[in-house]
Amino acid sequence: MERAQSFAEKAAKRSTNGGRVKSTANSAASPSVASPRSRPSRQSDPHRDEPLSQNDKTDKTSAAPKKSPMYDSIKDLAKKLLIAHGYHKTTFGVIAKELGITTTNIHYHFGNKNSLVEEVVKEYVAGATAGQKKIWLDETLSLREKLQAEVAYNRNLFRKYNPGGKTRRPWSLIGRLRLESDVLTDEARAALAGFTTEIHAAVEVAVEHASRTGELKRDTPKEDLIFLLTHLVDSLSVFAQDAGGFERVEQFMNSFSVVVLAKYTK
Repeated sequence: MERAQSFAEKAAKRSTNGGRVKSTANSAASPSVASPRSRPSRQSDPHRDEPLSQNDKTDKTSAAPKKSPMYDSIKDLAKKLLIAHGYHKTTFGVIAKELGITTTNIHYHFGNKNSLVEEVVKEYVAGATAGQKKIWLDETLSLREKLQAEVAYNRNLFRKYNPGGKTRRPWSLIGRLRLESDVLTDEARAALAGFTTEIHAAVEVAVEHASRTGELKRDTPKEDLIFLLTHLVDSLSVFAQDAGGFERVEQFMNSFSVVVLAKYTK
């Protein structure tokens, strides 16, 4: 009987230590292994390790409609209407009628009016900024020549929207929409404000270059000159519109050259 009891005790120990029941220490030290059912099957997704192609990324991250010739036509017409009539009179209905399309087509490309106007403003400001930088960052031109280039640049814009010459029609989207900035999106307002900032920076570079090269006299109040030139460039469309022609702009720029630049340039 004692032999049978001893045999039973040994069997119990083997079952506890080497069988199904494991010690707490061994259980904590062993990493957990996912069951076959919880593991992802490579057979079900044979391409899981392959990188996405550029087309895949575009398709999966962008739901915007592709740009088309009609997209650009809508933007171009919206720009002209915004310059001529402002924000409130530029409607999807007017654009659709002019282009012979439906308002649904415009919604498809731009969503809503604010998005369309924002897109037009940002693109226009980017182009205007590039045009101004081309003038003021050109180190081959003197300050007088830069003012003459400024007149020529703005004359072309004026004639584009005032082919008859003597009119009071607006010809700058920046100047026009500043009057209605309260209805624009934050990004559109930021773009308009950014134009002045960019002009100031470009004019500052031009004045500093003129000072270093000896074009300007040492006693030139550079900060004042930068301030005057910046706001002169930023407000030219207002001069022309108030005067009903571009001659006032040319007169003003010539007077500035005679009175201000003549005093401080050699």
